[in-house]
Amino acid sequence: MQTDRRRFKRHRLELPIKFRIYLPSRPDSSSTFLSAQIYDLSQSGMRLLTNVVQSGALHIFHPDPTTPEQSHLEIEIPDGDQTLTLTGRVVWYDRNTEDHPYSFRAGVEFLDIGPDDRKRIQSLINRAQSTPPNSASGKPSPTSSD
Repeated sequence: MQTDRRRFKRHRLELPIKFRIYLPSRPDSSSTFLSAQIYDLSQSGMRLLTNVVQSGALHIFHPDPTTPEQSHLEIEIPDGDQTLTLTGRVVWYDRNTEDHPYSFRAGVEFLDIGPDDRKRIQSLINRAQSTPPNSASGKPSPTSSD
């Protein structure tokens, strides 16, 4: 029997974001910001939809060719007039088989997330769930259980 390792409930949330790929030991190695979309979000991570999994030698999941180090992502999520910036690592990725404009999907685990960031994530989830379906700011979606 497979055990589900999720600690927090995932919430369906479609929100455009941007991210960049970098090596933790070489922050100056970062890619430019790349467009993506959140598919679902929880207090500990998210599913990301994107068309880009590699920028130069940096890949979102596979180690850099010059080192066994896995890249991290700097993720910028719009939050009203501010931006919520989180760090994460991709724990899985694959081709997106759903009818969607993004080619890839990836599971991202947030790293070093504090209580303030958790509150802001919960606020994003709460706002998305209370937004009317035809609103330009997003679509509410049913939650998925762990």
